[in-house]
Amino acid sequence: MAAVATTTYYTGVPTGTPGSDVIGTVLRFKRADNHVQDVAAPVPYPTSGENLSWRKSCKMNWTSSPTAAITNLRFFCAAPTSGVKHYARVQGTYAQASAADEAGIASFTATQGNKDAHDETNHTSASPLVVNAGTVLSNPATGEGTQDFVEQQLGVKSTYAGGAGPVASFALTYRYEES
Repeated sequence: MAAVATTTYYTGVPTGTPGSDVIGTVLRFKRADNHVQDVAAPVPYPTSGENLSWRKSCKMNWTSSPTAAITNLRFFCAAPTSGVKHYARVQGTYAQASAADEAGIASFTATQGNKDAHDETNHTSASPLVVNAGTVLSNPATGEGTQDFVEQQLGVKSTYAGGAGPVASFALTYRYEES
């Protein structure tokens, strides 16, 4: 029988607390360290340039054991609407989201070169972000196994035609092999 998977996002300190499963729900990127589906703390629409959300860190969690193993864990996203950027990278350790993220995260979104290396054009379904190339979880285990965090940020550019308010949804996807 196939293992049952969930996706959880972490908040808080010091090591982060996993939230509830977000598979099939709308995940809100904002300027707050929580999973609340509300309109509080939006990423402001910029008059020029780009404004960034606070980081979001996630992992897969299996609530039932695979027949043999979960391997080859990947992450990708569908292209967001024009003027919206999605940045993602793999991180071995959790770092709490904070207001400092708004200025960009070192080696991730602090420079345009870093942003270009981590935007959605670099983690598509045809060329996904490698989270873990080997075995993540083996029977009879459940849980997160041996995977790193996927750390993400959303950027709203002044070229976004929608102006202030919610942006159109786009899909974030984990893919893995189960044997």
